[in-house]
Amino acid sequence: MVFQALAQYQKDVPDHKDLNLDVSIHLPSRSAPVRHRILWESASLLRSEETKENERFTLIAEGKGQGTLSVVTMYHAKTKGKTTCKKFDLKVSIHPAPEPVKKPQEAKSSMVLDICTRYLGNQDATMSILDISMMTGFSPDTEDLKLLSTGVDRYISKYELNKALSNKNTLIIYLDKISHTLEDCISFKVHQYFNVGLIQPGSVKVYSYYNLDESCTRFYHPEKEDGMLNKLCHKEMCRCAEENCFMHHDEEEVTLDDRLERACEPGVDYVYKTRLLKKELSDDFDDYIMVIEQIIKSGSDEVQVGQERRFISHIKCREALKLKEGGHYLVWGVSSDLWGEKPNISYIIGKDTWVELWPDGDVCQDEENQKQCQDLANFSENMVVFGYPN
Repeated sequence: MVFQALAQYQKDVPDHKDLNLDVSIHLPSRSAPVRHRILWESASLLRSEETKENERFTLIAEGKGQGTLSVVTMYHAKTKGKTTCKKFDLKVSIHPAPEPVKKPQEAKSSMVLDICTRYLGNQDATMSILDISMMTGFSPDTEDLKLLSTGVDRYISKYELNKALSNKNTLIIYLDKISHTLEDCISFKVHQYFNVGLIQPGSVKVYSYYNLDESCTRFYHPEKEDGMLNKLCHKEMCRCAEENCFMHHDEEEVTLDDRLERACEPGVDYVYKTRLLKKELSDDFDDYIMVIEQIIKSGSDEVQVGQERRFISHIKCREALKLKEGGHYLVWGVSSDLWGEKPNISYIIGKDTWVELWPDGDVCQDEENQKQCQDLANFSENMVVFGYPN
């Protein structure tokens, strides 16, 4: 009877190697669905899509097998003035783990998180807690945490790891006390298990179990001293300005078909021929005042030929951008990079923006520029006369 039941179980249990799912995601900001095929060989690969429109979306799965869908909503709130820590001194830093480093086989890289804190009261703070949010794609080394909680010195009382579906792991560390005379420091490795386009900062919050108002929070990031993301603000609204710089297109061979295909991709909102009137450079962001000379494809902004528009780029992209006053440029971008309110709309130059020098006048008589000038003229004519190719 027992063997018969086991045999029946093996017969009925689904074969994971038969996994074959076709998943379509319909996002409000995309004109066409995003499609993924999930097979057994690639089942562990994390697939993600992002939309800046906080609206309903539809997911359709067809085929055989099961999968997990996680939805993360993120918002950024402006802090009221500079945050001060009155009861705790807290220092947080992160750096690459020294080689050779012992890490899980599936980990892509490893770093060391250092946390030092001291209580600013007249006596030690008893029963204190460290609430640690991991950077995107990272998880703490459990072996290091076990050593901290069970070693001879026993630096921490215990720890709890909460692996949320948002992939933003949270680690809670309990401390018996925090000294008011000396810094208490702990260090442990964190491992990166998957790559993401933008690593969001992690945070460390220390507080007293008996007085939750006595808290201090610090952010950390491998490329930023204070862990804070750069942001661009308009009135009370702010958006992240940490995306990759755009790809410049004046030093690579670009064909007419390349331009037509890229300009007709889903999400492209506008296509302009512009002239750079002036540059306004600052310590954080650069403003480029452009005159719209030709509207090859009209978009959400009801701009007219001859009007000026402000294009904004992060300072880290200045060298890649290389825009010159008086120069003409082919520019297009997506609707999510339009910023502000009508009629004073600005344009963000980000990773989805196309910027290409448009030679003009006598420059087009040079042999090296003739093909590009002709291709750009043909591109403009094709877009205006025929629109998007099917």
